[in-house]
Amino acid sequence: MKKIWTLLFALTTVLLAGCQGDQNCLEPISSDSISQDVYNDLQREWDSWNLLSRESKMFSSHLPGYCQRSFDDWAECETFLGFFIPNPVEECTWLEQATYVAMPAGFMDAPRIQASWYGTEDAHVEWISVQSGYRNGDIRVTIDATLYGDPADTKPSDSGWGIEIERQNYLKQVDDSQLQISSETTNEYFSNTAYQAYGNILYCFRVIGDPDARSQVEDTLDQVIAAFSEEFSQSA
Repeated sequence: MKKIWTLLFALTTVLLAGCQGDQNCLEPISSDSISQDVYNDLQREWDSWNLLSRESKMFSSHLPGYCQRSFDDWAECETFLGFFIPNPVEECTWLEQATYVAMPAGFMDAPRIQASWYGTEDAHVEWISVQSGYRNGDIRVTIDATLYGDPADTKPSDSGWGIEIERQNYLKQVDDSQLQISSETTNEYFSNTAYQAYGNILYCFRVIGDPDARSQVEDTLDQVIAAFSEEFSQSA
């Protein structure tokens, strides 16, 4: 990570207004900003679940209230959801657009963009997550952007949702660092994962390569962070 600490400082400075401590970080998204399309899908999901017999529900592995949609590009997803989610790497010419899990386009017919959300039967959306994937040669990049429907302090820290656990873990460490980075090395891959909140959006950047591609993984993460830093500095 030759430039990572410089970029960390720059990004933190730019984003500090959007996430100053726990009290202003990751505020809930307004229910009015969410499109009717999202609520319509949620209603259909619960209607389908309620049509099942009691026995079918008992043996089903399906989670009622959980919805998914696939899209061809990020802008199409934004239109469906009803609000803007900044993602500058969608336009980066040095990255190849890939499936949402960063496999080559067309791999197993996987979509480019995947949105998922969970809502209660009374139409309260608890969270919305959007994931996209890219490739820098053999280096895989995924971008996750998550928004929440409730304040963090009203949710249990041991929530069964991994998405909520990620928010709680981020907020516990936010006073130490706005940009939180971790690395993992196995016999099969080397990866860097970075979390960064901007306003009410929690971003997760994952960059993965072969075990001997550490420098390429780190350089790619540097470039991803730089792209977001530039995007947010222009909108600040």
